[in-house]
Amino acid sequence: MPAAPVLAAGLAVTSVLLAAPVSALLARAGWTRRAPRASLILWQAVCLAAGLCLIGAGVMLALEPLGHNILTASGTWLGRLREGRPLAGMTGHGIITGTLSGAAALILFGVLMRSVLLAVQRRRAHRLLLDLLTGDRPGGDRPAGDRTAGCADPVTVGARREIGDLLADVRILDHSTAVAYTLPGWHSRVVLSAGLLDLLARAELIAVIDHERAHVRSRHDLMVLPFQAWGTAVGWLPGVRSAAESVAELTEMLADDWAARRSSPAILAKALATVALAGVSRNSGIVGSQTPVVAGRSVAARVDRLLHPCPLPLPGLVGVYLAAATLLGIPFVTLLVGWS
Repeated sequence: MPAAPVLAAGLAVTSVLLAAPVSALLARAGWTRRAPRASLILWQAVCLAAGLCLIGAGVMLALEPLGHNILTASGTWLGRLREGRPLAGMTGHGIITGTLSGAAALILFGVLMRSVLLAVQRRRAHRLLLDLLTGDRPGGDRPAGDRTAGCADPVTVGARREIGDLLADVRILDHSTAVAYTLPGWHSRVVLSAGLLDLLARAELIAVIDHERAHVRSRHDLMVLPFQAWGTAVGWLPGVRSAAESVAELTEMLADDWAARRSSPAILAKALATVALAGVSRNSGIVGSQTPVVAGRSVAARVDRLLHPCPLPLPGLVGVYLAAATLLGIPFVTLLVGWS
């Protein structure tokens, strides 16, 4: 078995490679849009493996004198901790690297927890303001008939009732700008603007609402939040910020796929293009609310993949999942197999 310093160096190099060039290359890869679900799993594996490799390298150097793998060394250290001499048998450089790796783990976890708390607070404030503006009930203050008055298709009484049922759990903002977004959380909200209702036909409106409900149903905000948090903490690393943008774009495409199956890709693509050409705000969920800076290029890519689908073949999907499993296995196997 290789010596612990060699394995630790390998883990540290792997962590840097995953956090920088690998993330940058994956963010620029075009094939990820052909398999957004598999790509999101790969992104999560890259992110988690990078952190585990970095922390594992420090832990390995710290516990090297106490055992031949992470299990035996940890057991020895815990026993000495109970005896009140946790540093017994450890070297000076091991104590330093162990302290640094522990601090890195606490910082990354602390940044994530802080981002979660801030997101919860902001969403609560947003929800209270939204409820105030929309009369604290789905559909806002506009009568069901008025909410369809501007739809592009001729609206019969039956169609008005159908749209009214569709908007039963949707909040309507009385604003002329076409906006659609999801406010995630335990008490989620799907929000549309009056301008969007006036702009889209019934079928397009249904596709947009299905898209937003897909975000709620799959809790895509939980996928994006860690990448945004770590982008804030270590955004100076090449590839970290682009990772957050890529993950946000992929969650939009994943919601597109769910909505397209319920209506049709052409209808959803037309809705996306119509809203984009109407000059929709970059903060609108329909153009990528998770990371507004990717909104412009995201809409064009999403429309293109809806109109010209080219899903990744099965062997490619299997390869992506195997790559994700391999990345996650690197730190675990290295630490469990042990060192000489």
